[in-house]
Amino acid sequence: MYAASNAPACCVAMVSGPFGQLQRHSTLDAYQQLTALVHTGPLRQRGRAARIRLGRTYDTAPRPGALEVCVRVEIGSRHHMVAFRLEQRPQTTLWKCTAVETH
Repeated sequence: MYAASNAPACCVAMVSGPFGQLQRHSTLDAYQQLTALVHTGPLRQRGRAARIRLGRTYDTAPRPGALEVCVRVEIGSRHHMVAFRLEQRPQTTLWKCTAVETH
């Protein structure tokens, strides 16, 4: 599935910015969740910019046109699991991120 193969690149873009280009690929709620995680939440950069590394990506399709993806993100010595939901827009082949969270 195309969306699943692009999930790691999407995750790096989420935590490293620039965020403006992600807005058109996200719902307003997902974009606000993402910016909160990166600017004030656990995915924010602390001190000098740390190298961002991705672990294995897991995905599941709970229904046709929906994909839930989870990936381990390492930012310096910190590790987080980031989950996001992608949904295919009706009558198109475009996918939008509709939710983002981290643990």
